[in-house]
Amino acid sequence: MPSLGQLRHLRAFTSMVDAYAKVHVLRTGLELGLFEALRRPETASALAERLGLAPDLTEAWLHAAEAQGLVSERDGAFETGGLVRMLLEAPEGDSLRALLDQVVLGWGPRLEELPRLLKGAERPLHGSPEESARVARASRIVEPRALAALARIPGVERAHRVLDVGCGHGHYLAAFLQRHRDAMGVGIELDPAAAEQARRRLLEAEVSRRAEIRVGDFLALDLPPGSFDLVMMNNDLYYFAPARHAELFRRVRARLAPGGVLAIQSQVRTRGWLSRWIGSAASSAVFDLLLRAHRNLYGLPDVAVLKRELREAGFEETGEVDVLPGGGSKFVYGRAPREAP
Repeated sequence: MPSLGQLRHLRAFTSMVDAYAKVHVLRTGLELGLFEALRRPETASALAERLGLAPDLTEAWLHAAEAQGLVSERDGAFETGGLVRMLLEAPEGDSLRALLDQVVLGWGPRLEELPRLLKGAERPLHGSPEESARVARASRIVEPRALAALARIPGVERAHRVLDVGCGHGHYLAAFLQRHRDAMGVGIELDPAAAEQARRRLLEAEVSRRAEIRVGDFLALDLPPGSFDLVMMNNDLYYFAPARHAELFRRVRARLAPGGVLAIQSQVRTRGWLSRWIGSAASSAVFDLLLRAHRNLYGLPDVAVLKRELREAGFEETGEVDVLPGGGSKFVYGRAPREAP
């Protein structure tokens, strides 16, 4: 008879297998509208007929979804469960579905290639339009918390001229300008398609008259004249090789007004008990692995090293503000020297 320890290890193993299967059962239900159809109880045969699906597979899918807690069953009729209702109804539901798609379509292929990559195979490039769009949608999950954390950085609320390096689709820049009606903003984006999305986002947010988007590499692009009170880098530091951090931070420092702030948002690797309990330690470690599995991306930053790099680039004060509980995602900031009295 297996020991208690062996049973515990077996349970952990089957949980991993179940988690993999659950993701695919969940995505199938979302993609085919099965969960939407099950907002009201349906039998397997009625559901298959209604959606034009194979009856035997529909019934098997329902039993798998019920076993995984995704639907409930009573008297032969099935109904969407609480987790799925949240995905269908929550404001962040679209971002959660994008994250789910990214796990399967983006992370899955990289993880399957890990044995080859570890043995020296050429690492793939990151940045297809489809993956960039998924990442942009998924990243909006933390946007409200990130904006609240950004506001807690000393000096940010007084910023009047803002530079967003790697602005992506423009959501952070637009949100900042909406909150600060006297602020002006400039976004820098390497990808022309993303830059066009950012321009549309600024227009939708009714702040386009106070902002512009420029396309190019921040390290080489001509910037508009004048200095900035705040420079934002949101989840893009890992696009810059660590060997170029000194150049990057010196360039930012040179364009900051006295007392101006550089705010770098990033996931970081953490081992604290809270981050382990809520799962952010595991997700950050996996994300770091996935970043390094691409030849044009780099690993998550070490906070102590990042602060040292900022001080070496001329920032007189550094600090950090958590975005998520446990510190798995945070802002690390540096303040430029103030004017002499």
